[in-house]
Amino acid sequence: MKNIDSMRDDAYQQIKYKIIHFEFMPGQKISEKTLSTEFHLGRTPVREALIRIEREGLIQVIPQSGTYITPIDMSEAEEGRFVRECIEPKIMMNAAVSITPASVAFLRNNLERQRITAENSQPDAFFDLDQSFHHEFYHTIGKDLAWDWLQINNTQLNRYRRLRLKELELDWNTLLNQHRQIFKSLMDKRLDDLNYFMAEHLHLMLVEKQKVLDAYPDYFVGYEK
Repeated sequence: MKNIDSMRDDAYQQIKYKIIHFEFMPGQKISEKTLSTEFHLGRTPVREALIRIEREGLIQVIPQSGTYITPIDMSEAEEGRFVRECIEPKIMMNAAVSITPASVAFLRNNLERQRITAENSQPDAFFDLDQSFHHEFYHTIGKDLAWDWLQINNTQLNRYRRLRLKELELDWNTLLNQHRQIFKSLMDKRLDDLNYFMAEHLHLMLVEKQKVLDAYPDYFVGYEK
């Protein structure tokens, strides 16, 4: 039999998964009772999981109304992009000097898997590979804690990025080709090119965001309509 900590973690993982994968839509009302039934868990671990998820900004509890999935805060997502734009080029520059053979092999394999998932239109798998591609540069220079900190504070940015992959007008090959350019520049130690391609990659959100906002206007707050 699972203990209360295990059940609470199960509830947290399952509810959060449905939120970030848009199985629970922004604005949708959820309830402790319904979630307990759906996940076959007691109401106490579900309640405690919801408290944790509320702290992360993924749900909002409105007194005398209920609990709702929060919309994506576009202003917060853009701040997350700005922070990455400030940090990640330096990470890449350091990685270009000290990247290990194991990381090189990992990244080559990752890019090939990105190609396959793009061809097969697998958005969740592509997102995970995108994440692990960027994480590897942090990992190879011993900055895993910096990566973890970014993930904690980039919830809204990552929600936007997942939704971007669902917008049919935006080509995944744009992301894949930018990743290839970043990797090649890093391997060739062409640091000016690496800096340029990283800036272009992290600027892509600003170029594309209007199409995502137009496709899912009810999913967002924090932007001018």
